[in-house]
Amino acid sequence: MDLSGAGMARVTAGAPSVVYVLPDKMGGMMTIIANLLAYRQPDAFRYHAVLTRGTFDRDPPFGEPLAADTETHVALRLPAENLYAVLRRLRAATPDGAGILVANDLLELAMLSAYDTGRTTVQILHGDYDYYYDLATRHQDVVDVFVAYSQAVAEELARRLPHRRESILHLPYGIVIPEESRRPVPGPLRAVYAGRIDEAKGVLDLPAIDRRLAEAGVRVCWTIVGSGPDEPRLRAAWGAAGHVRWMGQLPNAAVRRLFLEQDVFVLASKAEGLPVAMVEAMAAGVVPVVSDLRSGVPEVVHPGVTGERVPVGDVEAFAAALARLAADRDRLEAFSGAARRLVAERHEMRERVAAYQTLYARWRELRRPRPRDVRLPYGSRLDRPWIPNFVTKLLRQRSRCRP
Repeated sequence: MDLSGAGMARVTAGAPSVVYVLPDKMGGMMTIIANLLAYRQPDAFRYHAVLTRGTFDRDPPFGEPLAADTETHVALRLPAENLYAVLRRLRAATPDGAGILVANDLLELAMLSAYDTGRTTVQILHGDYDYYYDLATRHQDVVDVFVAYSQAVAEELARRLPHRRESILHLPYGIVIPEESRRPVPGPLRAVYAGRIDEAKGVLDLPAIDRRLAEAGVRVCWTIVGSGPDEPRLRAAWGAAGHVRWMGQLPNAAVRRLFLEQDVFVLASKAEGLPVAMVEAMAAGVVPVVSDLRSGVPEVVHPGVTGERVPVGDVEAFAAALARLAADRDRLEAFSGAARRLVAERHEMRERVAAYQTLYARWRELRRPRPRDVRLPYGSRLDRPWIPNFVTKLLRQRSRCRP
């Protein structure tokens, strides 16, 4: 469906460009895009970032400027607004021209269904969640290339879209490898969690793991980095524990420095992709003790070599794995060195960024024919291109006020 009638593929003369369109929120996806921009090498492209931010978003914004040639922010008030009004606003903020558009989430993919930008579209899948697979399936007609951050995610997407197997690529992301590694210190085991404080990340298991360790006489100092909807519940579960340090949301560089003061990275998540914070911690020599998830974790966490994988939700097994490392510091140091070496080999920043720039350089050959009639698979009766935005907002406001 092309809302303009005459078309919106406004390709202009001049150099092609790469446009990243994604939600403005802290997390692995924004960290990866920030790195792709910060470490890019000179090429034929200009680079632009278009960041969307909703009034009702619960996650904090990224909060750091991106190393793009331009950075544009688009504010929205979904679900109150007419979806089509939001998509028009997002399309207007997307630079015209040829080249690449990199998408990740629902809003930008919906915009691509409504408008043909004339660009080759790359959708990045960074999590082993039905949500992202469903997005890829719904919008496959407007996505030219799918990029998965882990081999497991690439294989699952190929299983769901077997006819698109040739356009599904596994491209690992790059990580800043610090010049120095963490150093061992005597005393309590230093454990860190860094990420969204959300029950889905298994954070509410951490106090229970800590209690099991205390009962076994194992001393652990915890550092919690991040924020999220379940932070009050997590704080309440731990109480006024003096061995727990709450850091709140920190810039990426500060988190990487903090990893140098830790021993183990604990992630009791129920579902993941290939967690950026975990890989960054490993780059600093921090040993991962994480849920045994198929998503990509097994590609870097090799039990007994680079860390430990624990059955999902098994508090006793997490506590036992941490207790073993606390008791055997030689084992901890062996894991630490192996983890750092593996990440340096597979996620070296400049090598991985070069792989993405090589992909972007193929934008002409990768562009697929776009179907003449692409359906926008979202919206209610109040989401119509001909309904003024103020009417939609007024009617939705009234419906919420009804008793």
